[in-house]
Amino acid sequence: MKTVTQIKQHFSDEEIKLLIEIIKGKQEFSVMENTIRDFYGDEYDPNEISDDYDKEYLLEKLEFDLELGGLIWIKQ
Repeated sequence: MKTVTQIKQHFSDEEIKLLIEIIKGKQEFSVMENTIRDFYGDEYDPNEISDDYDKEYLLEKLEFDLELGGLIWIKQ
């Protein structure tokens, strides 16, 4: 889990907006894929068999951290 401080230190305001758009499905994961992988590099081991698994795992972590940090609200 990353804190809002860690998120804001790692990502610019514009990048945070892009991350929110990625979570909401308005942008492709590939737009920020390497940056997201770098950010969570210490919290997961890439799955060499499935990039889709990695993508979903990282998106779930990102969504959780952004929601917990109050940077995004997802309507179910």
